[in-house]
Amino acid sequence: MPFIGQLAALGTAVCWGTGANLFAAAGARFGPQALNRLRIAFALVFLATALLVTRGMPWPTWATPFQIGVLALSGLVGYVFGDGFGFVSIVNLGPGRSTLVASLAPLFTVAFAWPLLGERPGPLLLLGMALLLGGLSWVLLERVHETHEEARGKAAIGIFAGVMGAIGQAGGYVLSKIALKTGIDPLSATLIRVTAAMIALWTWALLRRQAGPTIAAARADRGGTAFAAAGAFMGPFLGVTLSLFALTKIEAGTASAITAFFPIVAILIAMRFHHEKVTPRLILGALVAIAGVIVLFLH
Repeated sequence: MPFIGQLAALGTAVCWGTGANLFAAAGARFGPQALNRLRIAFALVFLATALLVTRGMPWPTWATPFQIGVLALSGLVGYVFGDGFGFVSIVNLGPGRSTLVASLAPLFTVAFAWPLLGERPGPLLLLGMALLLGGLSWVLLERVHETHEEARGKAAIGIFAGVMGAIGQAGGYVLSKIALKTGIDPLSATLIRVTAAMIALWTWALLRRQAGPTIAAARADRGGTAFAAAGAFMGPFLGVTLSLFALTKIEAGTASAITAFFPIVAILIAMRFHHEKVTPRLILGALVAIAGVIVLFLH
């Protein structure tokens, strides 16, 4: 099927954009750290169930030690390191500014993929990334200005955390492709990544005596738990699995750039359900970003 990798990456953006709105609703009830633990737990259940149905086993016993090691490291780098710094950036910069900094992830992905995967960026890839990130930045800067987001910490800390989060996401993505090139399927790879993150996050929560309160909060707020579960289905389960499938078909930089379209998807969904206004700048920025996605499809 033509453009199957690009379509999978675009599907990832749609899933993540949808998940972002669901996580926003859940985060308002639980807080970012508890939400991160809950979403990983739900994602693990979804992934293990899907693997049981499709392959007859809830754990990929066919994975080699090398694949497990690289994917576990990918999960720690992406989910624990990358997302951990991402939450710090959100607290210090607000969601709009932090998302803008996080959009640097495709650039780091290209930088890592060149020496580690031998994927040298060509002119069309660079043009598509420039259009996509330019349109995305223009839209997000308007959102920051209109919403007058208030940061609760220092801007320098938020920017540093956002950059580190973007590096973590890029590093996790490239490590995933190293493992995928050995032949493991995307669903098994996602399960291994999520399992490593689950063990790390919940072990840390147990050491800090936060595991019990997190579970109690989930039981007490069924609505928030439903939002967290739905977000986990769209994000760490379906979205990430699609993103890894995209990695098996196209270059890491191209896949990462297309998935970076997800903030605009998230904004469009929020406008539909929260009745936020459409502005000429939003339309033009979205069109520029879409032009970038088209170039990346043709790349």
